[in-house]
Amino acid sequence: MQARKRLLITLITYLSASLVPAAQSYRQVDSLMRICPASTSVENIAGYIGKHCRSDAAKLRAAYSWVAQHISYDLASVKLNPTYKSENDLINKTLKTRKAVCSGYTKTMRAIAAKFGIEVLEISGYTRQNEKIDEISHAWCAVKIAGKWKIIDPTWSAGFVADGKYRKKFNDKWFLVEPEQIIRTHMPFDPVWQFSFFPVNHREFYGKKSADSITSRFFSYPDTIAIILKMSEKNRLLAANRRIAAMDGDNPSIERHIAANKRVIASIAGNEKVEQYNSAVDIYNQASTLYNSSIKNPQQSTHKLLEADEKLMEAAKILNQIEQADKELLPSIKKLKESIKTLRSNIKKYCNGQEKYRN
Repeated sequence: MQARKRLLITLITYLSASLVPAAQSYRQVDSLMRICPASTSVENIAGYIGKHCRSDAAKLRAAYSWVAQHISYDLASVKLNPTYKSENDLINKTLKTRKAVCSGYTKTMRAIAAKFGIEVLEISGYTRQNEKIDEISHAWCAVKIAGKWKIIDPTWSAGFVADGKYRKKFNDKWFLVEPEQIIRTHMPFDPVWQFSFFPVNHREFYGKKSADSITSRFFSYPDTIAIILKMSEKNRLLAANRRIAAMDGDNPSIERHIAANKRVIASIAGNEKVEQYNSAVDIYNQASTLYNSSIKNPQQSTHKLLEADEKLMEAAKILNQIEQADKELLPSIKKLKESIKTLRSNIKKYCNGQEKYRN
């Protein structure tokens, strides 16, 4: 116990004095994270890191190191392909079981780093291992440091599979790798995440000669990334699918990834329609309140009725903008349209053809 206390004091002193850790201090961070108390909370892990690491570089390394050293690859889940309700659900499962596939590693690392305001991106693609192209998708991370993008793969840093069994062994070879190096083993589905002005295409990654394609021409990835980071999730996925399709690869994981993106896009679009419908309901309720209030106060009835009618037209306009709504939502939309029509008719009757009434 005394030896552990002395080690912890030494690590704290070293890390507090260092603003930009080099290889030596990375070893100190790794030792610190190895003795990090067991936790099933991102907040607790981040709190521990925050107490002992001062610089962003040290905190990033600590987030990566904790995940790589404490999470084991869940080999049994690869074939099961489990689904989760949300990203937080996946992270919580990862922290609780200390097992995950690549998405659990990347999302957990991102969540820890995010507690310090460090933005880590998740990249999806496929890989080459032992000169063999894998047909199962993989996920890794990217982070921008001093104006340059670097790659981190916490999954490959945590261990390896040999003879059908997972061997836990920390290897920091995959921390802050240059994009031009990582492309030898990691092929992103979306060419923008190669961080290259001349990204390779899928045939080239397979080691085959390729005819002229869009990827053989100059590609201003910094400008594209700047635009992507400002997009909504739906538009970002739509644009990504267009770029991925243009790459024309034949690895089976590519089509699966495009299909997965389409499912997310459809889900987002469905939620947007529900939000539009709820907005129309709120406006209808406001109009209904104005109508009821005007009945109670005839002196102000015309003004309130005109305002109510304006709101009803606004609600109807929103409903008309909802295209191809889910079958479950269509009956509600139809019912609300009928309610709007009925209330407008009542307002018209009440106004009894006054000149101020707007058709």
